[in-house]
Amino acid sequence: MKNICIVSECQQILGVGGTETVSYLLKEELKKNGFSVWSIFLIPKARIDDGDILLPDGQDICSDKNKSYLTKIISANRIDIILLQGTPVDDLLNLCTSVKKSTQIKLAYTYHFNPLLIVKDFDDYKERLLYKKRDPLVKQIYRLYFVLRKIFFNREALKKVKSKFLSYDIDNIDAFISLSEEYNNFFKGVFNKKYHEKFHCIANPIQINDSADRVPKENNVLFVGRLSAQKRLDRLLFIWRELYQTFSNWKLVIVGNGEYSDTYKELAKELHLKNIEFIGQHPSEDYFKKSKIVCMTSSHEALPMVLIEAQKYGCVPIAYNSFEAATDIIENEYNGLLIKPFKQKEYAKALSTLMSEESYRESLAANGSAFIEKFNIEIVIKDWIKLLTSL
Repeated sequence: MKNICIVSECQQILGVGGTETVSYLLKEELKKNGFSVWSIFLIPKARIDDGDILLPDGQDICSDKNKSYLTKIISANRIDIILLQGTPVDDLLNLCTSVKKSTQIKLAYTYHFNPLLIVKDFDDYKERLLYKKRDPLVKQIYRLYFVLRKIFFNREALKKVKSKFLSYDIDNIDAFISLSEEYNNFFKGVFNKKYHEKFHCIANPIQINDSADRVPKENNVLFVGRLSAQKRLDRLLFIWRELYQTFSNWKLVIVGNGEYSDTYKELAKELHLKNIEFIGQHPSEDYFKKSKIVCMTSSHEALPMVLIEAQKYGCVPIAYNSFEAATDIIENEYNGLLIKPFKQKEYAKALSTLMSEESYRESLAANGSAFIEKFNIEIVIKDWIKLLTSL
């Protein structure tokens, strides 16, 4: 079996961030299947164990110091493959491609983001601006403006997106892995056909334990995620304003922290919301176990683990259909609900149905448990082994 180093921005540990958790599961499962695996990262998140290696220069990522250090690690441990877990920090990719050029190592790169997020930010910007316009006539004028503007914006944004990826040193990337076939097809459309054999699709895995403790469910609507602009918790707060009085025996539980924490807490106060609790940063497993519904109101995502984890613990997911991989996770009205972006009234109505119709909700939850089996690490690892052994 081959020797592999998994390179990522943050330390690869369980339960702290989606990419970190996925990387940890992948590392441990590869070890079970006979691979020797090292973890290399820039930002420590916990105690550093055997096999964990911290890059020496956390400021200048593509520095000669990091290049020399990574090259020595590869040589000393006879590492065959760098598996880079995608990061918005392109310097980390540049570091790995630079090291590859000076060694005989293979490089596999997993892109953990939605490649079209720049395009999708336009819809988010439009919604924010329209919300500020109170006059109905002004709103109609702006809506017409946005219809015309989007045609030109998308064209220019797509040019920027394609230019970004075309700047990648694709000749020195041996395998480029997307999280969804939708994203994989996009990348194939960007690059020349001679590179198409480099592109692969492998979904993020989860660990499914059939013997996991089951606890009684409570009337909780759960939000789990970073409190950032992209996650748009404010949408859910406005939706909760429409529901909390009717469903006085339900609670909205918010688990997470971020740069918008104070903003969202202040909005909750302004809206005079009841039956709402901000938990802060906390392991989410216990909250998944106790909750009946998980909500996502993001402007865009890649392949969000929250929606997959929700089904693992018997929670019904409801989300805006605002990203291409949404249908990879939710089959509408079978194992969850997908709402047209960003129709607040439709979302509120659908959430109300889930809260009020217990048998319907339990049916979706049961279907979800079977649906997510395709994300089981024991199944996903087979695709990884096939790819890694082929390099």
